[in-house]
Amino acid sequence: MSKTLISIALLLACIVALVAASRSIEQSVVASASAPISEYGVGALGRIEPQSRVIKVNAPSTMEPPVVEKLHVDVGDEVTEGQTLAVLDSNRRELADVEEARASLLVAEKSLAQIQAGAKAGDIVAQEAMVERTRERLKLAEKKLDRIRRMVQSKVMSDDDLDVGIADVEVLQRELRQHEATLVALNEVRTVDVEYALAEVARARAELQRADADLEISVIRSPIAGSILRINSRGGERIGTDGLLELGDTREMDVVAEVHESDILRVKVDMPATIFLRNLDRTLHGHVIEIGGLVGRKDVLSDDPVDDTDARIVEVRIRLDAEDGQLVARMSYARVEVTIDTRTNSSPISGQTTELSQNGSAR
Repeated sequence: MSKTLISIALLLACIVALVAASRSIEQSVVASASAPISEYGVGALGRIEPQSRVIKVNAPSTMEPPVVEKLHVDVGDEVTEGQTLAVLDSNRRELADVEEARASLLVAEKSLAQIQAGAKAGDIVAQEAMVERTRERLKLAEKKLDRIRRMVQSKVMSDDDLDVGIADVEVLQRELRQHEATLVALNEVRTVDVEYALAEVARARAELQRADADLEISVIRSPIAGSILRINSRGGERIGTDGLLELGDTREMDVVAEVHESDILRVKVDMPATIFLRNLDRTLHGHVIEIGGLVGRKDVLSDDPVDDTDARIVEVRIRLDAEDGQLVARMSYARVEVTIDTRTNSSPISGQTTELSQNGSAR
């Protein structure tokens, strides 16, 4: 019995020793394999996106979410800057407002031209003839009055006849002054009338500009040249908080690495980087082009259940090599594992799979 117990104890001791030895060997192998990367590289999770960033195209802010009347593009389409992406349901109404404003401006401009031109030539000629006839009648009346005065002095005519002659002359003098004033008015363009007409033209022009602006915002255009990545609202649908669509310039692709704040001082612009795309089992290469200036929370989460999801990180932008960028042109937001080689004048690390620690450093 005692021999059996001793044998069991010896067997258990051997098993414990073997397990301890295997763990020691594994730790030494991992340490020796990971030490160079930990010393010379910074590891991080990241995401792929176009160099232009992913742009969310939205509709203009209004009291009520607009409705898409017609969508002119689809996912994967290449668009140019300023190209029409969609037309809103308010487009036809705004187009009618533009036509109305254009007609109002035309009326105001014609009215101004009419005032500046003055009276019609025929009216002026007729008034000049009226003045001339009245002047001739006045001359005849004045001659008649002279004869009456002489005849009154000769006692041939009475004072009553003289009074009638004087009255006739005075009436014709008043008529002449009135006709001459009318002729002056016909030849005169009043400044106040011109200023009023100019103000009406300015008002009509401003109204046309407003209508044109309203018409323009009923047509959604592309802010950049790029590719349509996602459609969020189609014809007949209201544009919600996700916007109309998302697009980006995929001719050059970047990786945004989320580097832990404790490692960020080791990263410099132009450092080479290796990017591992696990879904394709493919390694990509690039170099650091931009280091962010803000510390924030992680956006890209790992599959490690003990990973620190509240880790504070700084975004580092990496420009992919041209060939690698074209490979992932249609993989925006894909998750990647990044290793930034922090050695001076070194080439990208290749052929190594980087295991990421909880804070994002390579190990």
